[in-house]
Amino acid sequence: MERFVQATVVTVGMAVGLLCLALGNEYLMRATEVAQGVNWIYLPAGLRLCFVLVLPVQGAFAIFLATLALAARDPTLSAPLVATNAAVAAAGPILARIVALQRLGLHPNLENLTSRMLWTLAALFGIFSTSLHQAFFSAIGRESAFWSMWIGDTLGCLLCLYGLKGLAIAWRKWNAS
Repeated sequence: MERFVQATVVTVGMAVGLLCLALGNEYLMRATEVAQGVNWIYLPAGLRLCFVLVLPVQGAFAIFLATLALAARDPTLSAPLVATNAAVAAAGPILARIVALQRLGLHPNLENLTSRMLWTLAALFGIFSTSLHQAFFSAIGRESAFWSMWIGDTLGCLLCLYGLKGLAIAWRKWNAS
C-alpha cells in the first residue's frame, strides 16, 4: 500500500509539473504559436519524453492526466475527444522509447544515452508526437501545422534532454565528492 501511495504521489507530482510547464509555455511562447496548440518551441514535449524515459508507466499516466486537464479547457472538444487527445500525447513518447530500446540499443537505465542518441530520440519523438497529434487535429478539423509542430517538439525535447543529461552529470559529480 505504501508503494502505491508513493507511486501515486510521484505520478500526480509529474502531472502537475507538466501542467505548469505547459501553461508557462503557453504564456511565454504565445508569440511563437503557429496554430492552436502548435508552437515553434514547445518545452513540455521534452518533459513528456523525459518522464517516459525515466518512469515509463508513471510517466505515461502523468502525461495523460496533465493533458486531460489541458484539453478540458477547450470548449470545442467533447469528453471522448479530450481523452483521445490525452492518449495521443502519452503515446508519442512511449513509441519513441520503444524504438530507442529495441532498435537504437538504448539501455533501460539510460547509461548509454549519448549526445547522438539525444538528437535521435528528440527527432524520433518529434515524428511520433507530431504525426499522432496532426492526425488527431485533422480528424477534428483543425489546421495542419506538421513542420512547425515537429520543430517545436524536437527543440523542446533537445532543451529538456540536454538539461536532464546535465543534471545527471552534476548529480554524479556531487555524489562522488
